[in-house]
Amino acid sequence: MGIQQIEVSETPLSAQEVWQRCLEVIQHNLGSNPAPVRTFLSAVQPVALRDAVLTLRVPSQFFYEYIEEHFSMLIVMTLRRLLGPKARLEYQVMTAAEAAPMRLPSQELPPPTVFPGLRPSQPFPTNLNPKYTFENFIEGECNRIARSAGMTVAQRPGQTAFNPLFIYGEVGQGKTHLAHAIGNYARLIHPDKVVLYLTSERFTQEYTEAVRNKKISDLLQRLQSVDLLIVDDIQFLIGKPSTQDMFFHIFNHLHQKSRQIVITADTPPSELRGMEERVVSRFAWGLAAPLLPPDYETRLAILRFKLQQEGIEMPEDILAYIAENVHSHIRDLEGVVIQLLAETSIRRREISLALAQDIVSRFKPLRTRVITPDHILKAVSNYFKIHPDELTGKSRRKEVAYARHIAVYLTRKHTRHALKAIGEFFGGRDHSTILHSCQWITEMLAVNQELNQHVQDLERILFRST
Repeated sequence: MGIQQIEVSETPLSAQEVWQRCLEVIQHNLGSNPAPVRTFLSAVQPVALRDAVLTLRVPSQFFYEYIEEHFSMLIVMTLRRLLGPKARLEYQVMTAAEAAPMRLPSQELPPPTVFPGLRPSQPFPTNLNPKYTFENFIEGECNRIARSAGMTVAQRPGQTAFNPLFIYGEVGQGKTHLAHAIGNYARLIHPDKVVLYLTSERFTQEYTEAVRNKKISDLLQRLQSVDLLIVDDIQFLIGKPSTQDMFFHIFNHLHQKSRQIVITADTPPSELRGMEERVVSRFAWGLAAPLLPPDYETRLAILRFKLQQEGIEMPEDILAYIAENVHSHIRDLEGVVIQLLAETSIRRREISLALAQDIVSRFKPLRTRVITPDHILKAVSNYFKIHPDELTGKSRRKEVAYARHIAVYLTRKHTRHALKAIGEFFGGRDHSTILHSCQWITEMLAVNQELNQHVQDLERILFRST
């Protein structure tokens, strides 16, 4: 959806006015169901704005932690657009006596128990991104089975034949979006259910830390307590037998207790080479649902939806041209929309067929090829004009670190190398550093349009036919 374009204000703004702008951006990014979060944030009071520092008064430590986890990035980015690059966010946490008289407007909107990632019976963060919903997941022939099955298990977790629900498809077809949508919808209609979303990298990290800290029993207890477990990109457990063993036992426990399991991967279960057979066999217990490349009608619907979100009108012949000529995956369609917005809003060019043809030409069809860390290092080096030795060296310059994060992320995503091997390739860094880079890029891709563009550009460079 993207963050609303907000210009730095030339006239002084009050704390209340700045906070109202922040709320508008948050609601814009939440899509079609902002009401529960709007209710939650109504308990937050902007109390001061001094020297580009906005101070928010929150009823409790819990409110502070929830805002920090879910909204702080959007708020700070909005503050910097309004107040300048040095803008910051601070909090005042009320004492129990101060907070006691406060009441949320429960008679008009759903109670706080339906907030994504927030309720007393949810003992830990869900890790769900509230912007990914079924409402903004465009349905078509290419994804109808997976979307319908996903909605079914969200409505009746653990009570259908689709357990586990195994969703598979190539990069950029919407697996992560659908996984989050399932979790968010389940949370909305089953506020008593405990939901947890984990990438396989996060699962591996938590397992490794539990082993190191001798807290395996704590991790098992936490994971076995969930009602809906979503594990994204399960293929990254390949080559990690002990982590697969941990997952196997958790899977068995949850399945025996009729708890719902949702898994995503880039291939169907039968093609998960290197995954233990006993693990793969469990995936056959439920439904394996594909996400196929979008057909023409779906591509057209996606384009219309994205443009409607941005408030842009486009002639039908231009829409048809883009839908006919960009057919690799959904991310390329989104990339075309982003490029169009940039050309029209920044360079003030009018939308025309010639402009669309120019932009589409940058999104040439990709072909399959084996990608190595050396390919990625060379591509990133050339793209950012940074010497390869700097990328694998110890430089902490901001631009070098940024490019290195992207190179590590692409190596993790497009090769089968383990974290340790990637760390060795990038100058002997340990696996936790590599994992941090991957997680940072993954999180920032959700909110940073420029980073999205850099990653898409590099993926096209890596896969483009020569």
